[in-house]
Amino acid sequence: MYLSIPILDRLTFRDSQNIVLTIIFFICENVIRLVVGILPQVLIDLIDSYVSACFPWLASLDKKSLINSLEHADTFEKIVNFWKHYEYEQHLIKTKDDYLLCAHRIPSTTSNTCSLHSMKPILDGKEMHILDCLDHFAPGYTYNSNSTSNSTSNVNGNSTSNSSKPVVLLYHGFLMSSETWICNTDEYRNLPLLLSSLGYDVWLGNSRGNKYSQTHLKHSANDVAFWNFSLNELAMYDLPDTVDYILETTGQKDLTYIGFSQGTALGFSALSVNMELNKKINLFIALAPATTPIGLHHPLIDSFVKAAPSVIYLIFGRKMPLELAMMWQRMVSPTVYVRIIDACVGFLFGWTGNNMAPEQKLVSYQHLYSPTSVKTLVHWFQIIRTGQFQMFDEMPSRLPFQRSSSITDHIPPKFPTKQITTPIALFYGGSDSLVNFKVLSADLPRPLAYIKSIQPWEHLDFIWATGIEDCVFPDILHLLDHFNPLPQHPNHHHQQDQ
Repeated sequence: MYLSIPILDRLTFRDSQNIVLTIIFFICENVIRLVVGILPQVLIDLIDSYVSACFPWLASLDKKSLINSLEHADTFEKIVNFWKHYEYEQHLIKTKDDYLLCAHRIPSTTSNTCSLHSMKPILDGKEMHILDCLDHFAPGYTYNSNSTSNSTSNVNGNSTSNSSKPVVLLYHGFLMSSETWICNTDEYRNLPLLLSSLGYDVWLGNSRGNKYSQTHLKHSANDVAFWNFSLNELAMYDLPDTVDYILETTGQKDLTYIGFSQGTALGFSALSVNMELNKKINLFIALAPATTPIGLHHPLIDSFVKAAPSVIYLIFGRKMPLELAMMWQRMVSPTVYVRIIDACVGFLFGWTGNNMAPEQKLVSYQHLYSPTSVKTLVHWFQIIRTGQFQMFDEMPSRLPFQRSSSITDHIPPKFPTKQITTPIALFYGGSDSLVNFKVLSADLPRPLAYIKSIQPWEHLDFIWATGIEDCVFPDILHLLDHFNPLPQHPNHHHQQDQ
């Protein structure tokens, strides 16, 4: 046995005080959630009636959409149906470790959507900077529109055939799901819809544990064993198995991968440890790439992040974290919930949210929280604490204290990202506290295919910002034209202006 003092081996006395205050906060939150959970429905109805009588203007916020019915579309299928022009399929993907992942597919459009893809120039200058190295990479091959096609069945039992179409896979961020990609209030600002209207076969993945992927062949989502996964498993199983399934279904030899936030970390980690996967992804587009976040904005929470895993598990348990977020989402009106989220991201990350329209927040913030494991959260805390994009550290320090001159008793392996051979394009915001571009770029192979920085943008802006269709989408289409071009067909042919 060895002496284990998980806080003292890494934190100062002031940091420990901050940890205590954080624990008190979480205890209060859990007590409130417990009290609300055990209240009888009759009492809840009485409270609701009282609120409605005293504050009718507040009660009415929950009964009508402030924007449109998209605000209350709480599933991927409902959101797609809201836009009306798109086919929709749902697929179940069995991983090698027996998880069943849900992937959503938009294989084609049901009507003319040419208004979505008018030609737009790539914007540069005025707080935007581009490094274009595409001349170092050979153009992708042109698909043959007469190639033999495979048929698949969608959720309605209808058969679709799309193997002649180039494939794009999009992957969501931390505590998110595939819904985040298609909940912009304007149809033309939803990247998957734009790509589908152009003629791409669009797939959207869902990581294990989120609202669409909570099934395992041996474990229930109520079992602790179900939630025993970190970024390691997402990289070893989720992404490679999803890519293999998509390529087998479509008959294509490769696809383009677009990740946001943790979706980029998933791409970097999976490509670094799986050389065969590099042959199956013709381009990796990383939006708001998160591999080595600098830390959190407020010192109170930053001290909490530096705590040993045992402290995190003590507070959150061993299953999924931040369940109280769902409680507050259901308890308060959308406008109040937006203010809560804005306050939280400002407190944690220093973001202002000024680049997103208020009406956009009312819709998109409803899709922010989707479960993951506490172990994944601990993994991110380890990465932030060490400043290295590393694999999960299963063995916390054996020493009860540590000095600057101390010899480390073990070193968890870093993801070998310099071994990636897939072309990489990076898009990041100059005001994004979760992106450490200097550290990230130093760990990637040279040359990078494309880099674009937008100085005023923060993290969430790369999926929901006003003007994303002008600042980011033309660049993405330019990259797809080079690495994953559309079939040379009159209805799909397009040229990207620079």
